[in-house]
Amino acid sequence: MFTAFFMISVAGYSGNIKESAKEAEFTFSVSGMVLDTSTGEALAGVKVILEETDTHAYSDFDGKFVINGLTSGDYTLSASFISYESTFLTINSDIIEDQKEIKVKLDKITK
Repeated sequence: MFTAFFMISVAGYSGNIKESAKEAEFTFSVSGMVLDTSTGEALAGVKVILEETDTHAYSDFDGKFVINGLTSGDYTLSASFISYESTFLTINSDIIEDQKEIKVKLDKITK
């Protein structure tokens, strides 16, 4: 009985170590604002994706978004919204740390 309890405790403890190690890898967040190019107005409900991770967020009523828990590296940020052309930006974690907010501008589709 003691052996089974000890093994369960060790298994739970090692799981916490793995989770802590994952948390230690995450070093930065991407945040920004999505705007209409022609009017400068904030766009709510825009899907912002980091292509390499499939991590995404939606812009809020003020056009702001945040994607947390990212490791160092290069990423392609895409933003898409109905009636607007999708936009793609290349971002680097080293550059992001120096910027307070990324401005993503979307052009309305015209026919």
